Amino acid sequence: MQDEIQKLIDHCVDYATELLTETGESYPFGAYIDTIGNVHPLEMEIDTKNIPKLGKVIDTLKTYCMAEIEAKRMNGFALSYEVSMDLDEKSKTDAIAIELHHSNENKLPVYYLPFRMNDDKSVVIGTIFAVK
Repeated sequence: MQDEIQKLIDHCVDYATELLTETGESYPFGAYIDTIGNVHPLEMEIDTKNIPKLGKVIDTLKTYCMAEIEAKRMNGFALSYEVSMDLDEKSKTDAIAIELHHSNENKLPVYYLPFRMNDDKSVVIGTIFAVK
């Protein structure tokens, strides 16, 4: 099970880094583990004429994946989305949150991948950390 969680984290870190580097932004996405341990990307198809709010995308993906876990069609999933967080009283940082769910594990920590956009539009990726 730990291997499956690590695969989810690795996928999300790699894809978030790619998105931020190429586009300077990140739309909610994720990954799921099928019942034999393979990782698959997870995104919501968006109609460019009617773009939903980010919270709606996250909720839709989460509802879908929870139903798939309950039906035993997947073992777990990760949802990734951009957040702004306070590291202390004086400093805020942007980060990609990686919210994990697994059929064999309760209350997994949320992982955060801090990043900073430079004036020249290049991205600096920080060190991932977890918060229970």
